[in-house]
Amino acid sequence: MRQFFRELGRGIAADGPILAGAFVAWAVFLALLATKGVNAFSPAAYIANFLLYVSALIFFLAYVVGRALWRDKPERPIAHLRDLSIRGGFAGEAARGLPMLLALILFMPAFSAMKSAIPLFHAYTWDHVWIAADRALHGTDPWRLLQPVLGHPAVTALIAAAYHVWILLIYAGGVYFCFFQKDAALRAQYFVGYFAIWTVIGVVMATALASVGPAFVGPLLGNHHFDAQMAYLRSANDHFPIMVLQVQDELLQSYRSGNYGLGRGITAMPSMHVAQALLFFLAMRRIDKRAGIVFGIFVATILLGSVHLGYHYAVDGYVSIAATLVIWAVSGMAARLMTATSDRQGPADASGVSVGTAG
Repeated sequence: MRQFFRELGRGIAADGPILAGAFVAWAVFLALLATKGVNAFSPAAYIANFLLYVSALIFFLAYVVGRALWRDKPERPIAHLRDLSIRGGFAGEAARGLPMLLALILFMPAFSAMKSAIPLFHAYTWDHVWIAADRALHGTDPWRLLQPVLGHPAVTALIAAAYHVWILLIYAGGVYFCFFQKDAALRAQYFVGYFAIWTVIGVVMATALASVGPAFVGPLLGNHHFDAQMAYLRSANDHFPIMVLQVQDELLQSYRSGNYGLGRGITAMPSMHVAQALLFFLAMRRIDKRAGIVFGIFVATILLGSVHLGYHYAVDGYVSIAATLVIWAVSGMAARLMTATSDRQGPADASGVSVGTAG
């Protein structure tokens, strides 16, 4: 038990600046929402977020345990796993990752509430600007350029499924970098970038440049510019399930009812789907070239899908890419400072589960 709390303290010390920044952002979100009469401390949202992270952690642990048993085929599996956890310093790794996991659990519900409350801080006034920018850059609405290639119900359904898979980047990705990534500098850069992206792109820029996106300009703003696109998506749903349509309907209902729960809120510029996918690609390509290729393809799929599925204007993705690249570069400098400071204070290392252990 002493060892556990010792490693817990080391984790807090090593990740201190990131944890402090995440806590400040969380507190500011709650304070800003309180000025608008919104209580963002919803137990249901925090419990739901907690359960999603725990589910991701259980999945990783099941994979690690299953892989170890398959590889070693021990006669006494439980004793073998106990020995592996002791030799690998698993308890220490778990303790060092817990503070960051707690930060992730606390952060996302507050962000979701802030996103839902954007119209309380800034009216949705930018859609006509982004529509004009898209047409100026592409000569027409970008979804029309994509339609000959992507405008087939089976293709649209696959892209919609990939758009939903994106959520794994938040939960499985967060657990992976909390507990299974051994490169301290990369781990720090990922989490600095993670909290900065959700705060700067997802709140500050999204509020200043408030827009609803093609799927919502009709029902929310009375602009019927994208009726043909939405008509295609609903007709495609008659052939294959287009999963995003139900989510879009739920988002509209939540907006109209003032629901500030987890995963709620409507905002187009900039695209958080593109930003988070790009962040994950930038990190994963440093770990494995093949993973970099896979997640590079995923970024392209999300960028095209965000337009094809009516969530975003193309410029939403372009702005997200530029902002994410800047944040990633700044996060790298911050991570190098953090790890250099940690090294000067003395390494708090216990040999643990390697990157390869988690695949």
